[in-house]
Amino acid sequence: MSQTITTTRVQEERELALSTLDMVVARPILEFVRAINVGDVDLAIAQLAPEALHHGGVSNYTPEGVRVLFTMLREVFPDLRLDICQLQVEGKRVISRIVATGTHSGSYLGKPPTGQPVAWESVDIAEVEAPGRAQAETGGALDYDYRRVLKRFWELWSDPELFKRLGFIPGIMC
Repeated sequence: MSQTITTTRVQEERELALSTLDMVVARPILEFVRAINVGDVDLAIAQLAPEALHHGGVSNYTPEGVRVLFTMLREVFPDLRLDICQLQVEGKRVISRIVATGTHSGSYLGKPPTGQPVAWESVDIAEVEAPGRAQAETGGALDYDYRRVLKRFWELWSDPELFKRLGFIPGIMC
């Protein structure tokens, strides 16, 4: 399985066509998404700084809140998959357009699963802490340590109607 993940990782990085430095800056976002896709919420949370703050459409979350959110999402949508459709790096900010897909197979707030396949899109802006040199220059490229450096991120999701149809959000909020 590790070979598949590595091959997929290389293919994904080529498809995003980012420079080496941009790839270094975007690494925590890419690792967060990969971890969620394999169901490893702990590894996803390891990409966040302890003081990180996620500004969501419904609420703001600390890393522990992000853990609760994604654990719940994986329970409601066990086959949850996040796909990065677009990614752009501007300095220490990473803008991504992500499409999430899954099957509503778990109950939520007492509502039974519908069995419906679902998809929703979000645009996320992540602020990555300035890089720190982890090692000396090697092979003409600098290695930077970007573990646990997602400081703040903003999520703008575009389909509250989906959550209304599933009964997650009262109609008055949409």
